[in-house]
Amino acid sequence: MKYIYHYLIIVGMLIGMMSCSYTDLKPTDKVGDHEIFSSVFTLEQATTGIYAKMSLRTTLNVSAILSDDVYKGGQNGGAGDDSYQWTYSAATGDHNNLWSSYYGVINMANRVLEGAKTVQANNQVEEKIKQNCIGTALFIRAYTSFDLLRFFADFDKKENLGIPYSKQKVVLETLGRNTVAECYQEMVKDLETAIPLLSQVVPETPCYASQLAAKALLARINLYARNYNLAYQYAAEVLKQKPIVGIQKYPKIWSDETKEEIIFELTRLPGEETIGTLFWSADNSSSFEPSTELIKSYDEKDVRLQTFIGDGVDRDNVPVKRVNKYKGTKENVGLSNQKMIRSSEMLLIMAECKANSNITEANSLLNKLRRARIKDWSDKNYLTKEEILQEILLERRRELCFEGHRFFDLRRFHLPIYKPMINKTLDVDNIRRIMPIPLAEMQGNNVIANQQNPGY
Repeated sequence: MKYIYHYLIIVGMLIGMMSCSYTDLKPTDKVGDHEIFSSVFTLEQATTGIYAKMSLRTTLNVSAILSDDVYKGGQNGGAGDDSYQWTYSAATGDHNNLWSSYYGVINMANRVLEGAKTVQANNQVEEKIKQNCIGTALFIRAYTSFDLLRFFADFDKKENLGIPYSKQKVVLETLGRNTVAECYQEMVKDLETAIPLLSQVVPETPCYASQLAAKALLARINLYARNYNLAYQYAAEVLKQKPIVGIQKYPKIWSDETKEEIIFELTRLPGEETIGTLFWSADNSSSFEPSTELIKSYDEKDVRLQTFIGDGVDRDNVPVKRVNKYKGTKENVGLSNQKMIRSSEMLLIMAECKANSNITEANSLLNKLRRARIKDWSDKNYLTKEEILQEILLERRRELCFEGHRFFDLRRFHLPIYKPMINKTLDVDNIRRIMPIPLAEMQGNNVIANQQNPGY
């Protein structure tokens, strides 16, 4: 990690704890760890600061453009073109920023974990806060590492190289890549350790890590690792405590009027990072539009069609379709809380796991979601594993679009990605289904220098 950490400073470690906005950022580039981790209070401030550096926008920006869910808009101006055209190399592409920013988050988490070792709690209340800080840092390290693994490794082949699973705060750290199996093991270990330490059991305030959020992440990770029994068990436990909502309440999730179905999110307030502006801006500039194929996949009575897709005109007054999932308001276009984990994903994980062992239950779970999203839905049942899995994949596309899943789902299902707008296909054996390790990292880290992904 030499390239990454060479310029990293402690900016963002001290942040006010008054709300989930993670505001009042105080630069501390001249403050050492001794001052930052001088008490439980400052440890808590530093932990809260990590949330401000996390971002769904980073994952969403790259994964949506790589997938078949968007077309380039009229005012795109070349944004994300390397990813959209699948022409990136180790030296170019949006993944370079993803690598450095995510390892920056992990570095902050590791600093908290190291700093906590010397912080003394003066009473039981402080001890509980300290343990929650440790649990939070472990949760965030696992969450961020998993996103890196999805982009930069073949997560289906456990013997292959994964990512460097960083557990140190050393500034000039030069780690090599762990195997995919080792990465899964480390994530699971971090989350299992975090669960009893996290003070929030059920996410009443989902902008902070909770035991339920850690279990939900374990369900997601085990699904990718194809540990279906464990994935199902974790997802079922989460869904029991945090059920999905019905048609009437569903749009309120996306206008931030309810916390129901939200297991973990990043809260954003006016003046902070927007997510909807990845697709269109306040001046009606259209960068990316929902693909025709995605739009056509919805039933006309599906509440998600009206919630996620809108009509408008672009800056040139040309009629366009808009991604409205993170619409925001007229005053704050594109400003929305960033939903990192939701209950409906857990239901879909359960359905996918049961498709491999109990098609009857898989059908039941899939119909349950569709009844909660499509008015007057009549249950349908599929007879084979192949049929039900294709329907689950379709439902994941509809439900989880623009949440950072589609590109990875197509990889998990070993399917080609086709973009009719540019008439290009990313075949299942194409090297660009996995991102290259950034060139700057290869040049700055002699350990990872000989561990580039094949073909780059």
